[in-house]
Amino acid sequence: MILFPAIDLFGGKVIRLTQGDFSCRSDYDVKPLEAALKYLKAGCDHIHIVDLEGAKTGHPCNLDTLADIAALGMFVQYGGGLRSKESIHEALSAGADRVMVGSLLFTDSNAPGQLFSEFGTAIMPSVDVKDGKVVYNGWLNGTDTVPADAIKKLHSIGYNVFLVTDTERDGSMTGTRTGLYMPLIGDGYDIVAAGGITTARDLSELAKAGVSAAVVGKSLYEGGITLSEALDAAKGGVE
Repeated sequence: MILFPAIDLFGGKVIRLTQGDFSCRSDYDVKPLEAALKYLKAGCDHIHIVDLEGAKTGHPCNLDTLADIAALGMFVQYGGGLRSKESIHEALSAGADRVMVGSLLFTDSNAPGQLFSEFGTAIMPSVDVKDGKVVYNGWLNGTDTVPADAIKKLHSIGYNVFLVTDTERDGSMTGTRTGLYMPLIGDGYDIVAAGGITTARDLSELAKAGVSAAVVGKSLYEGGITLSEALDAAKGGVE
């Protein structure tokens, strides 16, 4: 299983939110590029960047930081505020290997096919889950769609990697709900898990369930898990 340490950005700073709430914000005394370098030197060559400022404004705001981190040679997945084709182009041109798109895919029935025709698997659909249903627009808008149906429909178009976020646990350091992901595992596509992942055991359980990758954020910054522990667990080193 691939480990994606998370770097969440706002105003050029590394921050974390609890359940996407800007009133529950934690700021960290580390520069984004320094954080990425630390992860790279420790043996992690994948990184997950969320432009929270972009998510709030509706367009990417930290493309310069994205470009600086991408220049390190890491595999970068980037999201936040990518609500137009132009924004997706900008993020990919700035160095993102893969972009996370949610709102665009769930607000226009024609968008999934059109975006796949233009960008293919450079797009990773963000399937954000709250109360068992897909939400979007910074988790503020709900749908009647369950994640399994969303993934099935998008996979039929050609998408093959899906970010599934447990929004009710994101940033809470309360552990992962492996049961959320197990019914979503299938042939021909990969699931990237996010939300509440705190300990090595969380990662080990996700790996055993068949999750292909996992995003760890606050726990790395606040001592829930070390990067070496996380890498070891992602490789199957915890029973």
